[in-house]
Amino acid sequence: MATHKALVLSSRDKPLVLETRPRPAAKAGEAVVRILATHIVPYMSEVLNGSRPYPLSLPMTPGNNALGRVFEVGPDAVQLTPGQLVFCDITIRARDNPFVSILFGIHGGGYPAAQKLMDEEWRDATYAEYTRFPLENLYPLNEDLLLNKMGYSLSNLCLMPVFLVPFGGLSEVDVKPGETVIVAPATGQFGGGAVTVALAMGATVVAAGRNNNALEALATIHASTGRLRTVVLTGDVSVNTEALKNAVGKPDGADAFIDFSPPAAEGSSLLTSAVAALRPFGRCIIMGGMPGNISVPYLEVTFKSLRLQGRFMYDRDHVLRLIQMVESGLLPLGARIGIKHTEEFGLESIDEALQAAGRLTGWGGHVVLKP
Repeated sequence: MATHKALVLSSRDKPLVLETRPRPAAKAGEAVVRILATHIVPYMSEVLNGSRPYPLSLPMTPGNNALGRVFEVGPDAVQLTPGQLVFCDITIRARDNPFVSILFGIHGGGYPAAQKLMDEEWRDATYAEYTRFPLENLYPLNEDLLLNKMGYSLSNLCLMPVFLVPFGGLSEVDVKPGETVIVAPATGQFGGGAVTVALAMGATVVAAGRNNNALEALATIHASTGRLRTVVLTGDVSVNTEALKNAVGKPDGADAFIDFSPPAAEGSSLLTSAVAALRPFGRCIIMGGMPGNISVPYLEVTFKSLRLQGRFMYDRDHVLRLIQMVESGLLPLGARIGIKHTEEFGLESIDEALQAAGRLTGWGGHVVLKP
């Protein structure tokens, strides 16, 4: 029997173990991918040790979105063929109810229908040499264009998930060219990704956060667009509100706000200030990881007819559209948008990789696992 190497998590209080396992095989509706590179999210070690208590089915092989080459396809594949370079999306949806979903290798959903996906078929993800995926989770890439003509590396292409998540939110509230979008906090990986992709969508962006140096770096990176303004946030809600309004520079306010508040921001008044800086019929999309409840000015939401909603990840159409943006050159990757520090690790160095990802949480750093 053919085998491969895979990292296995058996317990939240024990480290990942590199094991030799049977290589997965493709059934109908599936393909097996040789994993070439996978992005490691900054908080992955917190997921694995339980300090960020995402539901997982143990034992399992964890993972994040990846780049790979199709190794084997099931008998019903009509487009994918062995050898193709593909983007591997970890958002797995139940085929008989697409509203039920998990994040393959990182989040089991936390309710019975979703947990069944991880308990049964979709337990072992991309921290391995080979991974089995649903056909619909694999997206062919123009390898000659991206790697040869545009000069991207596999690690560059692993940045796509950093843009996909905010692109899903910005698309959900239908951000249009010429609109003004507030992004906050804007200096982490997904916040910085939101700034970059909103600019690529033609919006003017107000990037807000507490780290002035990081904001200045963003301003330098995107100076050529002429459409980025920055706001240093304080602990004073009224000061933040006025600063955001002044940066927006429109009498009625901003068109949209996208929130990426992290768990540490619990109790933050950011949402109150951002809502106050929105125009009538403005849109607010919440995509961060802050626990607990949120607080918004009830009457202001009512009187201004604001749209306030959450968004989990993105849809298939968003993936296709973002790939088009990258392949057309509309959304650049790598050093061109400020990613100046990339660290690469093999499976045998997973502990060092997770530590590096935990350090490189801000915009400009990137950690890649290459099985």
